[in-house]
Amino acid sequence: MKTNRILLGLAALTLAACHRTPITKSRSCCAKENAATTATKFMPEAAGGSVYQLTGSWTDQHDRLLTLSKLQGHPQVVAMIFTHCLSVCPRIVEEMKAIRDSLPASVKEKVGGVLVSFDPERDTPAQMRMFAMKRQLDDHWELLQGSDNQVRELSMVLNVRYQKLSGGNFTHSSDIFILDQNGNIIQSLDGLGRNIHRADSILNRMATKD
Repeated sequence: MKTNRILLGLAALTLAACHRTPITKSRSCCAKENAATTATKFMPEAAGGSVYQLTGSWTDQHDRLLTLSKLQGHPQVVAMIFTHCLSVCPRIVEEMKAIRDSLPASVKEKVGGVLVSFDPERDTPAQMRMFAMKRQLDDHWELLQGSDNQVRELSMVLNVRYQKLSGGNFTHSSDIFILDQNGNIIQSLDGLGRNIHRADSILNRMATKD
């Protein structure tokens, strides 16, 4: 009899557990797909060709159309983000700003910053202008939005992984890329790490070639 009471008690606890509402953690608005450690990759110029070979017009934060080839002539610090992100993307942008700010003034003037949105539906030129103002991005920065196909094509060239979530946000990798004057990918950095010293020497060297 005592054994039966114990079994009945265990059954009741199991039943209660089955009906208990599960506790789930909210997912970050743009969590990384991998918890990768900070890494730097040096990309041979001939590996994937120039990013500027991609065709199609993009719209910038001033509602102007431009092709990626218009960025040619100066080194660029590039990342793919979306402006409604509240966690990872702001950190990527701050790291990009820190990289440019670490350069001597004469070199910094020759290095541009480029942010390409995963979210062309919400990242209108007006939204991107507001984001640029909030993040204190000056005229050396281009914020670009294009069609879904253009975004996908660029992400494949840069090897950036991303996925749209049901709520409209994105999960994506957090890479920052250093492009040379011709749009070749010279360096890939983890945007969540402190990579200033890894990028400034190569940017200084490329900028002095102008």
